[in-house]
Amino acid sequence: MSTRRLLDRFPEALACPEEVTVIGPGLVLQGEIEADASVVVAGRVEGPIRSGGLVRVIHGAVVQGPIVARAVMVEGAVDGPIEVSEQFELAGSGRVRGDVSGPRIAVSEGAYLKGKVRATAAPVRRFREKRR
Repeated sequence: MSTRRLLDRFPEALACPEEVTVIGPGLVLQGEIEADASVVVAGRVEGPIRSGGLVRVIHGAVVQGPIVARAVMVEGAVDGPIEVSEQFELAGSGRVRGDVSGPRIAVSEGAYLKGKVRATAAPVRRFREKRR
């Protein structure tokens, strides 16, 4: 699934209305984040993140700690385990050091993933990647 399609399912993470928690560039947050809606990390988080929506770690952002959410998109760096109930996506610019588990897992070419990957609750589907 492409980044565009994942963001279509969580439009609040792109539009950033009041329901989204945003950790801005240059901000370092030490502690736990619990949010019912989406979380966008553009700075640094040192601690666990729990979200009922999408957690998006943008390019240049860092999360040191576990993430549990409906969906996670990593374009930056995460050092910790990630557990999703719907979908995980690791972009080509993304780096993850930790185990990943969830029903749908996508890793783009060029991405770095060091950890175990466990697909849960959804059957494996074969597909052909269309190259440009």
